[in-house]
Amino acid sequence: MKSTKLTLLLALFSLFLFNSCDGDIEPLDPALLIPTPSLCDPPAFFRVSSFINNNTVRIEWDKTSGNEWEIEYGVSGFTIGNGTNVDFTSTSSLISGLNATVDYDFYIRTKCADDDYSVWVGPVSPGIELVTCTAPTNVSAVRLATDATKVTVTWVGASDGNSWQVQYGNAGFTIGSGTILASATESKVVPNLLATAGYDFYVRSNCDANQNSAWVGPIVVNAGGSSACPAPTNFTAVRSATDSSQATLSWTPGGNVSTWEIQYGNVGFTAGNGTSVSASTSTKVLTGLQTTSYDFYVRAICSGSGNSSWVGPITISSAGQSGDTYYLRMKVGGIPVAFTSEQSTASYNDLSFSILALGASFNSFNLQIFAPFGVGTYVYSNPDIDANCVYTDSSGSYSSTYEDSESPGNITITQLDITNNRIKGTFTFIGKDDSVPPQSKTITEGEFYLPF
Repeated sequence: MKSTKLTLLLALFSLFLFNSCDGDIEPLDPALLIPTPSLCDPPAFFRVSSFINNNTVRIEWDKTSGNEWEIEYGVSGFTIGNGTNVDFTSTSSLISGLNATVDYDFYIRTKCADDDYSVWVGPVSPGIELVTCTAPTNVSAVRLATDATKVTVTWVGASDGNSWQVQYGNAGFTIGSGTILASATESKVVPNLLATAGYDFYVRSNCDANQNSAWVGPIVVNAGGSSACPAPTNFTAVRSATDSSQATLSWTPGGNVSTWEIQYGNVGFTAGNGTSVSASTSTKVLTGLQTTSYDFYVRAICSGSGNSSWVGPITISSAGQSGDTYYLRMKVGGIPVAFTSEQSTASYNDLSFSILALGASFNSFNLQIFAPFGVGTYVYSNPDIDANCVYTDSSGSYSSTYEDSESPGNITITQLDITNNRIKGTFTFIGKDDSVPPQSKTITEGEFYLPF
């Protein structure tokens, strides 16, 4: 089986079109630009494979956005609402009954609740994956000291953004109902505000005519004349070395603030849409974390004078990861065997996932899955799954797919980090060689955590 190493591109498309290089255009009707807000995020990436057997495609998407999803597809150019709908869970992967001679568009959205969904992501055609539009960072909004009717909004844009949008409204407004201004630079002065009113501000990137990032915000600006709410500084987040489910957050308070709000979620989430936790001291220990990576934000709560802007994101890596330390290890007949990351290579795409390792003593290991569907367990004896492992040493080559037996065991992908191109999992098998009579070796406690 020949594996191909491809770079997976993450992405999130907006369904509404907007692009401008004019930093001084008049406000536009936001209803034309952005979808109705929802209780959950859309998937951060969406891929549709090329046709399988001329009638089936495999769907891959960000499964961290929820527990249920809806896919709608139809002939290329169809209007959403007029296509075919399919409900998906994290174990779903295929859509069949298609015709390879027809051009299709596919969309996906997260189901938040019975009557609430995220925005649609798409369209995507078979063999296509979305392209990332990165949200801006370090967004701030400051009322001018010399003119309380103006606020200067600044941010740091990513390399894939060529223009930006600022959306604002009275404090607490619902995103989508505010006023939107375009900017060709990483700064925008918003005029004609009420000096006596507080405002919320959001910013997003425009990567091209139909590709926008998520909104970042709200950044709160208090009413002119009210005491400022100083943001915290020196924000840090560290996962516990002895308990990966815990992380300690700390910061330096601004002024006399004594209450803060923390938000956290999957890497890349928008501040305001994460899990909220309050803190009454400048150190907070969070518990119940998963082994995946997280982003953290913190802001000050100043009661009557409002809130500070969000500070962050601060990112902690997946549990078990120390910088870029990767591993491939197992026990062969109860004896530990390990390959360094320099001795191991991995690749992952919708055609195959493979690991190939060659040790210093010329022992080797090869793991391969054909047409992987992402996180999940691949059983060697399952006729619908093409997966195998081979361990080789000086005495023979021991394969999980030995032709005279269905080897017990499996490969499990426990973590697939598309953003950073990392994959993690476990494997076990009883391998046999082709000697007469066949010899066997039992491989247990197999683990991998590798870049691809």
